[in-house]
Amino acid sequence: MINHIVFDMGQVLVDFNPDFFISHYTGDPEDIRLIRSKVFETGAWKEIDRGTITEEELIGPVCSCLPARLHGAVTELLLNWIDHMRIMDNILPLVRELKENGYSLYLLSNAGKKIHGITPKITALRYFSGVFFSADFHCVKPDEEIYRKFFKEFSLDPRECYFIDDRADNVEAGRRFGMEGYCYEGDPDVLRTALQENGIFLLDKMIVGR
Repeated sequence: MINHIVFDMGQVLVDFNPDFFISHYTGDPEDIRLIRSKVFETGAWKEIDRGTITEEELIGPVCSCLPARLHGAVTELLLNWIDHMRIMDNILPLVRELKENGYSLYLLSNAGKKIHGITPKITALRYFSGVFFSADFHCVKPDEEIYRKFFKEFSLDPRECYFIDDRADNVEAGRRFGMEGYCYEGDPDVLRTALQENGIFLLDKMIVGR
């Protein structure tokens, strides 16, 4: 029986959009592509999520791979990108309803230390019983270690959890522990149907703006 709903954060509760972050510091499409490839599409960003390095420590290595004209943009991006995170409140009514119907809610997210600076702005988290950020525990999805630590941290039985993540590999990793899940593509109504099909009690129709 499902008693706990576990949410990812990026592309579920917040809009993690590298091109949008970069666009605050350069408007050139080729520069945006180049910076994205050197900042967000490397193993170094995963280490930020793992908590082994910080954005400040990444400035030098990234700048060494880019033309000097982009060094200022990269520096400002790495210091301030978190300030441009947009909250995805379209899922908030569903989060609220799950809580009202007696489900405990948890967050399991790959995120670096800077994320703590914006968590008060994420309205949905007010309804959560616990949050688990990868950098605080030095492990990342979809590695098995993060799931073990998550279940242990909150004393959860994975068979009583339902996982919502925007990456299929993260959902599949959870299934290996017995945690059923759904790969979220941004539509709360489709998610609602998936939840109901898995025996999770909700009203038949979402009431927007409850």
